Amino acid sequence: MESERLYTRVEALERTQERQGAILDELQRRMDSVEELREDIRRMDQSVVRLEGRLETLIARTSTWQALVWAIIGLILGGVVAAGFELFKR
Repeated sequence: MESERLYTRVEALERTQERQGAILDELQRRMDSVEELREDIRRMDQSVVRLEGRLETLIARTSTWQALVWAIIGLILGGVVAAGFELFKR
């Protein structure tokens, strides 16, 4: 009778140990996933920084082109207005 009780307790301990092992394995898997997620977030952050730099460069180029286009438009309009005054002088 005593040996049966000991055997039952040993079986219960083995099941508990198996469950704890499974829980530890799951926790390790989740911790590994968190580490991978942290690395992915770091890479995303680096990509965002590079994208911001490219956007700033593009905006600067666009601003330069806009200034150039406005200057050309100003010159054309100035020429048209000057030509109009020349026509009215005659």
